[in-house]
Amino acid sequence: MSRSRVDTVLAFAVLLLAALPLGVSVFVLGFALGDSPCILCWGQRTGMALIALVGLFILRYGPRPRYVGTGVLLGAYGLYMAARHSSLHLARDIGQGFSAELAGAHTYTWSLLVYWVCVVTMGVLLLLLRDGEATRVPRELTPLGRLATLVFLVTIAATVVQALAGSGPPPFVGPADPVRFSFDPRRWAWTMEEWKGAPISLRGRWAISKPSLDGIDPDPATGPLGGLPSLAIESDRTLAVSLKGRPDDLAYDGTSGRFLVTTDAHGVFVLDGSLSRVLRYTVIDPAFSVDMGSGLPGAAWIDSTTIAALAENKSFVVLRESDRADVEKNFRFFLESFDAFEELSRGRFATVRARLMYVSSLAYDPGRDSFWTVAVPNETQRQLVVSRFDRRDMTLSEEFVPALAPESGLALAGEKRSLAEYHVTGLTFADGHLWALSAAHSTLLAIDPLRQEVTAAWAVPGLTRPTGLAARGADLVLVGQGGQVWTLDRPTP
Repeated sequence: MSRSRVDTVLAFAVLLLAALPLGVSVFVLGFALGDSPCILCWGQRTGMALIALVGLFILRYGPRPRYVGTGVLLGAYGLYMAARHSSLHLARDIGQGFSAELAGAHTYTWSLLVYWVCVVTMGVLLLLLRDGEATRVPRELTPLGRLATLVFLVTIAATVVQALAGSGPPPFVGPADPVRFSFDPRRWAWTMEEWKGAPISLRGRWAISKPSLDGIDPDPATGPLGGLPSLAIESDRTLAVSLKGRPDDLAYDGTSGRFLVTTDAHGVFVLDGSLSRVLRYTVIDPAFSVDMGSGLPGAAWIDSTTIAALAENKSFVVLRESDRADVEKNFRFFLESFDAFEELSRGRFATVRARLMYVSSLAYDPGRDSFWTVAVPNETQRQLVVSRFDRRDMTLSEEFVPALAPESGLALAGEKRSLAEYHVTGLTFADGHLWALSAAHSTLLAIDPLRQEVTAAWAVPGLTRPTGLAARGADLVLVGQGGQVWTLDRPTP
């Protein structure tokens, strides 16, 4: 393609970039409709303006490597900013978002397309350039190039006006959320809220530490609930069987009289009622299809032959015992013991309040045919969230932060204390209650899911890193990370 045609394509691309995303943003959305960009919107708009400016430099001085390279880097920056901004809102319900909606998509998502087109356009122009083009001397702009320059300058001038009125001069920056724009100085909302300190991480707010029992305080006396009655450990022994990995959770099936133990090596073990013999086992392949995390801290019996196991990232697997399992088919699901189970499904529980929290427990409620989880609070999400998922579609049905029942007599030990200090590692359903065992402060909580309240709590001194809890008749059976097994009398909730 001749040089003039390449310049025409580039001038037209700069004109479109200046007139459409930039021009529409400032004149239509901003001045006409009163939309004022947030700080992330400004980042996206700035990248587009700089790409258009680089295009004008190339029109004037030729495709010198430093200009082309700068354009590519700006395109990469813009794609990152567009993905970063859009990812904050793409998981919202249909139609929800910030700012105006154009053709069914909000403005910040359109920037993904704009930057993608910019990068593709630069790539096409590079393919069309002939050898030696980068050494050209400065030349006069074509009429289309001059028009693109004029539109660019007018658009940038208007953008500067909007930026000064809507965001203010330095050190003021754009608002966290878009607000209504006005030319009236009395209505300007200059802010410096985005200068507040924040932890620096490549993953942003998703940089959540996975649950760990390292460094937790097992002392019930230092827990957030003061003056708790104590439960005595009736028996204390060690598992007499060999498992693949350390125990992660425990469940009991009253019909068959058997236990289910999961391990941090993705092992699933069915044991007899005395926890002395392995009756059936397998090791889940965690790496393919659905990521099963770094262990299986949740386990539950659905019926006497069907079980569920949960990873800390809320991914689950449902297995059914089978003596006629297809070994060749099961190779894709399991790492060991291909003949013991059939995999019925894998999937992921999706939450709202607990979206940025991991879990370390699972319970099955046969009356409501539902699974329950209790999220593990972390450094940024300081609340104890209980979630229920209907087994018919494995979808979130309810979610709450439990309160203390007024008649329970329970009280926090101080104004700054909360139930979020507990780290629930064991969960079971019995007597219409969720029994939640916290490894932090060795505390047993009775949660009424209908009232969404903690109705009772007990200190359980003497526990060492408990990871699982099961209800067996009138007893509660606990398992520890080191293979310890404790038995308690189940109290009245």
